[in-house]
Order: sequence, then C-alpha cells, then structure tokens
Amino acid sequence: LLQVSNGNLLAILNRHYQDLTCLCFTDDSSHFLSGAKDCVLQAEPSQIPDPRHVWSRHSLPITDLCCGFGGPLARAATASLDQTAKLWEVSSGELLLSVLFDVGIMAVTLDLSEYHMFCGGMDGSIFQVDLCAWPVQRDRTFQTERENGKVFRGHRNQVTCLSVSTDGSLLLSGSHDETVRLWDIQSKQCLKTMNHKG
Repeated sequence: LLQVSNGNLLAILNRHYQDLTCLCFTDDSSHFLSGAKDCVLQAEPSQIPDPRHVWSRHSLPITDLCCGFGGPLARAATASLDQTAKLWEVSSGELLLSVLFDVGIMAVTLDLSEYHMFCGGMDGSIFQVDLCAWPVQRDRTFQTERENGKVFRGHRNQVTCLSVSTDGSLLLSGSHDETVRLWDIQSKQCLKTMNHKG
C-alpha cells in the first residue's frame, strides 16, 4: 500500500495464496478489496492492517471486481471462472446475490444507480442482470433463452473489461477479439466498433 502524495510505502500485505487478479477502493477510500486466483475476495479497512471480511464462496479464480458507492456501506460485485457473478455487502459481509451463467465470467461492472450488473463472458456475450427483480432471490440462474433481451452479442472472443456511462445509457466493452464496442443499453445495439490491435 503506497501513499501517492509522497511515494511512501505504508504496508506490504500478504493476504492471498495465489496471484492477485483485481483490486479496488471504496469510493471514500475507507476500504479496499482484493480478488485472486485463490478464489478469495477480501475487504480490508485502509487504516487497519486486518481484513474486515474474507469471502471464499467462489470455486474457481476471481477474474474481476467492481465496487459501488456508499463507502463502507457499498456493494461489491465479483466475476469468476466458476461461471458466477456475486454481489456482496461490504459492511456486513453478506452475500446478497449469486448468478449462475452458462460460461465463465471475465468482467463485471455496475451502473451508477446500481439497478443493473453487467457481466462479460468467455464466449463474448455480455449479460445484463436486473438487481431490482421481484421476488428477491439470492441464488439465480441466468437463462439465456428466456432472458434474450438482456444479452449483448457481437464480440467474437472473451470480454475483458466493461464500463457504464454516468447517465446509464451506454455500455463500453473490450474484448480479446481486439475490438472496443459502444452499446446502447436499452436496445442492446452496437453503436460503434473500434479496432484496437497492439
């Protein structure tokens, strides 16, 4: 952990047993979260050298992590090769939602209102999960045939990164197919494709 203003090393933390795959701070920097190939997600207060929560509910490596707003009251989403995306409450440590897909999930993000979670799959599909669905179910299976209107199709290889615009109308995705795509969320139409070879 480094202090940006002066470059001082504040701490070296050995919390995971395998490679780290993702890190993020809560919006108020009171906590940071880490996910790794050891299938473990940890939430740690920035000022206290002990984990607040250690979650081990994934069965394969965690591939991505996204933290919402609310400081220590925020919700965090994780993606995993175990074909699930999970939503956690940072303050209580409670698992709020687990969604099972047909493919491994490589990327995850939330819109700013946290009404939807977007999950990028190994097959190039992007899935939109409604977080306000009724009745509330903690364990869900995303059935692509029944929820076809909530799938973005166009990438030819795994989706590696996702970002939602601040007004919640646009989704940006990057993929191993060497393209970046801009999507209209409501219609699921691809508005623009940018080649990104490097």
